[in-house]
Amino acid sequence: MRSVSRLAITLLVVAGCLPQNNNQGQGGQSGGAGGQSSASGGSGGKGGSGGSRVATGSGGTVSSGGSSVPSGGSGGSGEVSGGSGGAGGGAGNGGSSAGTTGTAGGGSGGSSQADAAAGSGGRGGSGGASGTGTGTGGLGSGGKTGGGGAPGTGGSTAPTSCTFPSNWTMGSATYTTYTLPNSVTACGYNGDKGANSVKNIVTANAFAAIPGTSSSDFNTSNRCGACIKINNTVVTIVDECPYDGSNNPPCKANPTGHMDLSGAAASAGGVKGDPNVKGQAQWKYVACPVTGNVMARLKTGNSNEIFIENEILPIASVTCAGQTASRTSYGAWHFNSNIPGADCEATDVSGRTIGFKAGSTQGQDVDTGVQFPKCL
Repeated sequence: MRSVSRLAITLLVVAGCLPQNNNQGQGGQSGGAGGQSSASGGSGGKGGSGGSRVATGSGGTVSSGGSSVPSGGSGGSGEVSGGSGGAGGGAGNGGSSAGTTGTAGGGSGGSSQADAAAGSGGRGGSGGASGTGTGTGGLGSGGKTGGGGAPGTGGSTAPTSCTFPSNWTMGSATYTTYTLPNSVTACGYNGDKGANSVKNIVTANAFAAIPGTSSSDFNTSNRCGACIKINNTVVTIVDECPYDGSNNPPCKANPTGHMDLSGAAASAGGVKGDPNVKGQAQWKYVACPVTGNVMARLKTGNSNEIFIENEILPIASVTCAGQTASRTSYGAWHFNSNIPGADCEATDVSGRTIGFKAGSTQGQDVDTGVQFPKCL
């Protein structure tokens, strides 16, 4: 028998142990779950890694975002080292207030091949009530640009605790009744004099005028849109009872306790429109049980002023396009420049904020698509 060299035997053994070439890389693992309820949105998990040095490595699955939080979660970032980029993490759900813009992570393209597929962009982080997040795809490394994430969606509106300003004191209740003197109230609400009714409030014919220093100094205009409750009847404050000079003596005599009511409001509340009747049911501030969304309307003749109506609590501040508005004596929010189509935020007297977009047509009611959370 011919002898075989030890070197040849060694080479044969090593060759027999080599694995066969696999042209299909394995996909990465699923991304981790996002954070649960917290002060900020849970970040989406990272996308799974693609297969190493292959053309078709599978991307990781999308991870789930956080749930019910005040600010939108960030999309996770995709990761790969050769194949297709992993999908970005899922968005965190927004909370009751306007969430911050979620930023989606784009998956990186394959690094080992010139024609590697692009990584998928993660979904945009969910916003709060306004839902303004948009994802941004990352740049594929050695491959194609990652796709942009989808826009974030609005957050939940779970009930929250509500408070009224401590200086909103109430005196002993007295009442008078009145009918609308104009088609627009002192707070800027549109009314129908013939029907004695007002738009964008809880009950169209149940409204009130609150005592104020004068028509040029509506010092209680911050109560516009507030609701009061008399017995089991909810009434919306939309007007002023100015008591300068000899105007409206009952309002001047009892500026913190008097209310001038529509006839329907007085009747439903079981009170008399006579300030001399003492010991009647007291009124108190309550959250407005409105239906539908907050309404916004550019003032007719002014594209730099806006009315905010049909809210749960009165509005305390408004910003649009980075500008902070001042409140006018006639209920509108005034800006130094025009705001049609601008991104806006409104904050109520309890510090809760919603985001919305201003309309483009003067005098037109615009459904903002959002509403403040109900009050606990």
